[in-house]
Amino acid sequence: MKTIKSCILFCLVMFPLFITACGGGGNGSGTGTLSMSVTDAKPLLPGNVTNLFVEFSEIWVHKSGGGWQQLPLTETPYTIDLLQFQDGDKTELVPPAILDAGKYTQVRFFVTNAIMRMSNDETTDQIIEIPSENLKTDKNFTIDLTDGSAIDLIIHFDLSMSVVATGTGTYQMKPVLHLFEDPLQAAIISGSIDNASFGLSEKATVMVLDSNDIIYTKAEIEKSTTDDPTDFSIFWLVPNQIYTVQIDLNQDGTIDCNEYEELIPMLGEGDQYPLNSGVAVILGTDDCAP
Repeated sequence: MKTIKSCILFCLVMFPLFITACGGGGNGSGTGTLSMSVTDAKPLLPGNVTNLFVEFSEIWVHKSGGGWQQLPLTETPYTIDLLQFQDGDKTELVPPAILDAGKYTQVRFFVTNAIMRMSNDETTDQIIEIPSENLKTDKNFTIDLTDGSAIDLIIHFDLSMSVVATGTGTYQMKPVLHLFEDPLQAAIISGSIDNASFGLSEKATVMVLDSNDIIYTKAEIEKSTTDDPTDFSIFWLVPNQIYTVQIDLNQDGTIDCNEYEELIPMLGEGDQYPLNSGVAVILGTDDCAP
């Protein structure tokens, strides 16, 4: 198996995320601890993907006005099946590391391999190419680590947006990350779909768009075989933003008059927003009116 080692550098090119820990003053003296956990929502991936392994070999952080410092991993290298950590679950990536107090503004991840597996069958393993450029995170950030403080940075590794088909039967990983200091910061959108509204595929695509109508994340919802309606939640939404939710029950990539769309008001930290005022979404199968 060919090994690809790629440095994923998340540059500071968009609006800031400011992370401040509880503790002493922020004068840059003393030490604090920084740890990292990784998670994903239920992603929309090609085919019957049951596992998606990402192997991390190194993680570095950069202190403003200082240099780079390597962080310890839970294991080295550390392979995580991200599909096992969904719906709010997370796993430790970096155990608590002692760092000098100060502001940290860059993170570098070294990813050695990324592999998709279909139907829990290792003979179907497909290597995901990892380019070394054109990679992004959803925000700038500043980690303000004060003396005596402790920060657990939660990394939402958004696989729905990170795994990109090349058009030649292969896939590339262009990681899109959403960063949180505390899971209670993240907003959640919850909803339900009337089972009779599902199409023949018995699956629906739920897309969340930001205020610029750019897809923030998306998820695939399977019709429940035990409950009606089918409940779902979209986790790890950055607060203080306006979103639009679109539900595509035909999975044809279009939102027509038999699909559902709702503008979500500004969500605060920790908000849980009930889609359709908490009522199950019911979509008919009648032809669209002229």
